[in-house]
Amino acid sequence: MVDPMKTIKHISFVTLLALLAGCATTFRPWKLSEVQEGMDKAQVVKILGEPDSVEMKEGAELLHYAYSEDYNPTPASADVQPSDAANLSLRDQEIKKSFKEYRYVVKLVDGKVQTYKEIQE
Repeated sequence: MVDPMKTIKHISFVTLLALLAGCATTFRPWKLSEVQEGMDKAQVVKILGEPDSVEMKEGAELLHYAYSEDYNPTPASADVQPSDAANLSLRDQEIKKSFKEYRYVVKLVDGKVQTYKEIQE
């Protein structure tokens, strides 16, 4: 017989690991300067890490990377109590707004780097 409590703990643990893994990234934008025209995909991945997504478009392979940076940290407010759901939600929104996300794409043509750039949104 399956212990429902053990199953719930196992599912919770796996979910937590998946969430933490999703937050982890090896990509650092300043490493882009090491990428050079003519490099192959393996060389790019060695420098920048695995891309967040890969897209095929008009005969080119596009490696998409994203990087989030806290550029406006919000200090913890003394009046926000963990038991106060409305304030906590507001605080979560403020924290989310304090992160700026940068997006980059590396374009490979015939398996070699042709260009790379920051995507302006």
